[in-house]
This record gives sequence, structure tokens and C-alpha cells, in this order.
Amino acid sequence: MPGTSGVKALFFSYFAFVGMTSPYLSLYFADRGFTVAEIGVLMTVPQVLRIIGPPFWGWLADRMSRRGTLLRASASAVLALAILLPLASSSGYAATLALVAVLYFMTSAQAPLAEAMALESAGGDFGRYGKMRLWGSVGFIVAVSAIGWVLDQAGVASLPWWMAAMALGLLAASWRLGAAPSGHGISGGVGTMRLRLRERRIQWFFLANFLMIVAHMGLYVFYSLYLSELGYSKTAIGLLWALAVLAEIALFRLQRPLFQRFGAAVLLPASIAVAALRFAMIGLSGGWLPLLIFAQLLHGVTFGLHHSAVMARLHEWFEPSRQARAQALYVTVAYGCGGTVGGLMVSALWIGFSPAAAFLGSAFAALLGCAAALASARRAVPN
Repeated sequence: MPGTSGVKALFFSYFAFVGMTSPYLSLYFADRGFTVAEIGVLMTVPQVLRIIGPPFWGWLADRMSRRGTLLRASASAVLALAILLPLASSSGYAATLALVAVLYFMTSAQAPLAEAMALESAGGDFGRYGKMRLWGSVGFIVAVSAIGWVLDQAGVASLPWWMAAMALGLLAASWRLGAAPSGHGISGGVGTMRLRLRERRIQWFFLANFLMIVAHMGLYVFYSLYLSELGYSKTAIGLLWALAVLAEIALFRLQRPLFQRFGAAVLLPASIAVAALRFAMIGLSGGWLPLLIFAQLLHGVTFGLHHSAVMARLHEWFEPSRQARAQALYVTVAYGCGGTVGGLMVSALWIGFSPAAAFLGSAFAALLGCAAALASARRAVPN
């Protein structure tokens, strides 16, 4: 069983890297002269790679005795690719697209393996899980708040070098885990996994989370660009992202009573309903700061509570021998398929109508996701 300190370090460094890329990479691409349509495709590539990457890494993890080797190999590749990003972006769109594809294929190994280790280490205690997972949020907030100020001072063109520095930290964290044995091998069988996936409650669950990530792509792809066009500085953008993650950290820290009282079956659809409200508020805000601040505070529910409710359901439905594959499937369906569809959807709404329309489309997708989550909760008995 992996130690909690190693898992915390992995979460911290991985989400610090995400904190540097998710809010600011679109600004870097804009600085390099790419169009909105090209940026939309580039920022959707990570979601496409989450269709391909997690099943591959999950399959490989099931057949290797040590997860640490996979984590170190992928982190080393991320470091090299971050260093090469300025060269690729100077060479043109095709080279940049190819590099981003390989980069996010490599990063797709990190989250599923970290989550599987955390769930194994927590042993079903979601108070304990939250205290490990919040270190990912801490890493994100440190990176997102610091890099906004740094980019205002040094220029957005320096972003790849900061990405490389954080990739080095990710590599160091993977060494801290040591051998990180996978433990359960391939027991359980693919056939049994397929039988479980035929249950209607689980099918509705995956549909709900597909739609939840479709909804979130307005945030992940265009939120920083949206604020920039409204006149906010990169420092202000970083602070708004940091505020959201502070709410997320608070939720992870305090979530145990919520799970004890309501359970994941109730909290999952509730978190998706709040997401619909949040994205509608962003789209209708007109840049009004108090409304944007309130919407960012809701991130504690729309990400923190939602994520823990998802992990609780996966822990409930899939035994330890299938956790790596269940995590990979969740990332593939939700972040891979949902992220790809959502990225294309918000890009089309942004270009065809307006930035506000992109966020209102996200709100509608979240409403549909809430309905699917309620259907999953009603399916108490496998069908």
C-alpha cells in the first residue's frame, strides 16, 4: 500500500503543473499568434488524449508490478516536451499540435494512478481521502496564483520554462513513491468488468459525468481568455482561479460530515445542479466582479464535492483489483469523450454566437448531467 506522504506529493506536483497549463496555455497560444479556432483545437487535444491515454496506462499498470516506473517514465517525457514547446510553437501550428498531443498523452498516466493509490491508501474513508486529495488543490492554487503574477512580469512567452520546472518537480515526486507496487495484478477479469458496466445505474453515472465535463469545458478552455477580453489582468485571472481552489480545499478538508449525512448518491446530482447555476452566472455576469467571485466560490461544490462523490461511487462499485481500470474508464468517458465534445461545443458557441453563449451552453449541459445523475441514484438495484 502506497504511503500517504508520497501520494500527497504526487497530487501536489501534478496539479501544480495543471495550474500552470489549464488557465494560461490558451494565453500562450494566443501570444504565439494562433487563432481562436486553432486555440480551441489545441486546448481540446488534452481531452482527446484522455480517450486514448488512460486505457493504455491502466492496461500497462495491470501488467507491471510497479506503478512508480510508469510515473517516472511519463514525468521524464513531460519534462522534455515542455522544454521543446517554444521550438514547436515557433515552427507552426502542426508542430505545436503534435507536441501537445504527445505531452498530454504522457500526463494522462498521472491522475488515474494517483487516484487509485489514494483510494487504496484511504481504505474507503473519504475524510482521509479528502486530506490526501486536497494537496492537489494546494499545488494548483500555489501554481495558478504565482504564475499569473510571474507572467505579468516576465511575459506569457516564458510559460514553457515554468512548465518544465514543475515537470521536474513531478519527476521528483514520482521518485518519492519508490516502487509503488500495483498489488492486485489483473485479477477479476475483463468479462466481469463488462458485466458490471451493463448495470443501468453505472451507465447513467458515466453519462452524468460525461455531461459534467462537457459543461466544464467552457471553464477549462476559455475562462481565462474570457476574463482577459473583459479587461482583467493575468494577476487578477490567477487570483480568481486561486479563489476557486481555496473553496475546493475547504470542501476536501470538511467533506466527511456531508458524506456521512447525505451519501454520494445525493451529493453527486446536487454538485452537478450547482454547476449549471455557476456557468449560467459566469455567462450572464458581463464581467461584474462580485458575481464572478461568487461563481468561483461554487467551485468547491462543482469540483471538490463532485470529484469526491465520483470517487465514492467508483470505490463502492469496483473492488481494488479493478480500481485502476475503473479510474481509467472514468477519465476516458468523462474527461476524454466529454472533454472533446465539450471543447468543440464551447468553441462553436464562442465563434458562432458569443463568449456568454459558450457558458450558457455549459449550463445547459450540466442540467442534462444532473438529470442523468438522478436517474443513476434511482437505480438502486442493478438492472
